[in-house]
Amino acid sequence: MKYINAKDILPENILKQLQTYAAGTLLYVPKEGEEKSWGEISGYRAYLLKRNRMILNFFQYGVPLEEISNAFGLSKETVKKIVYNKKQREELTFRPDVSSAEEYAECGLLEEWVHTYLLFERKNKEFSDGLYLEDRYFIGPVKMPLTLFHRSSGPEEEMKWRVNATVFQGRVKNWTARIADGNATPPLIIGYTAGTFEINCNNPLFEALTCIGWESYPVIIWMTQRTDYEDFREKYGDFE
Repeated sequence: MKYINAKDILPENILKQLQTYAAGTLLYVPKEGEEKSWGEISGYRAYLLKRNRMILNFFQYGVPLEEISNAFGLSKETVKKIVYNKKQREELTFRPDVSSAEEYAECGLLEEWVHTYLLFERKNKEFSDGLYLEDRYFIGPVKMPLTLFHRSSGPEEEMKWRVNATVFQGRVKNWTARIADGNATPPLIIGYTAGTFEINCNNPLFEALTCIGWESYPVIIWMTQRTDYEDFREKYGDFE
């Protein structure tokens, strides 16, 4: 497909209108009568859906328009059009709990739920950035037996991530209280590699659940390799 600078072919009045709505944006102009849009064919529409949802989530958490504009490489006016679109705002609302993750998953936006949760609820940008380094497979939320998993974080010497015992037990106590009060809780986020599970997020919640005696709980599983995805589906597909 050949790309042409709009200023070389459009009248000045039309160019100014185009700059108002889509300055710096790559556009496809469909032929008259074309049945499917370019976005549907190329996947660009899906990309925009995911991007716009993250922009809305950033705005929901109070990130200034200027910062959102810089983060996504868009003009401030373009960002405004997205965040002030009432229909888009009401279609889906992020919450840090299982039911919200399920709603996002139904819309094909599970990965966006994960990144929003990590960035704004867990304040773990490093983990979020790491997930973006490669394409990942995400499955969930799916209720799985807790006996399949083991903590990777805690005060014990063998833990991958060591945490002060007092701090860790305080977090476990907080989750236990929240569960007892009937408050909504988030899914566990778990990596799956070469047949091995690793709890990446909310180890204290996992500890609280097991201490209380829960046998199963909703989790989000992420994988990098196609072989791991196929292996997981073969071994644990019944839980999906």
